[in-house]
Amino acid sequence: SDTEFWDKMQAEWEEMARRNWISENQEAPGHVTISTIEKGYYFHTENPFKDWPGAFEEGLKKMKEGDLPVTILYLEAAILQEPNDAEAWQFLGITQAENENEQAAIVALQR
Repeated sequence: SDTEFWDKMQAEWEEMARRNWISENQEAPGHVTISTIEKGYYFHTENPFKDWPGAFEEGLKKMKEGDLPVTILYLEAAILQEPNDAEAWQFLGITQAENENEQAAIVALQR
């Protein structure tokens, strides 16, 4: 039911806050923050597409193909190239949610 869903989301949010998973100063292995403005989104440090021209468009193509991990890499690359691209942040958040990475999805969508 809707109530159960929202109760579960609230419990997960409180657990993330308790563990400081959404703090700006936390460092996660294999990820790096672009700046503190991004409120804790950790980018993959080993992103082969970080300098890829047209990373956003390529990410959208991969999203349509259903390749979520590669889509995330392309969208992260697009954001590293243009940190204020709201559309890239939105698609990154949606893709992270579809990939069942709720913490990253929440942070990306808030951005």
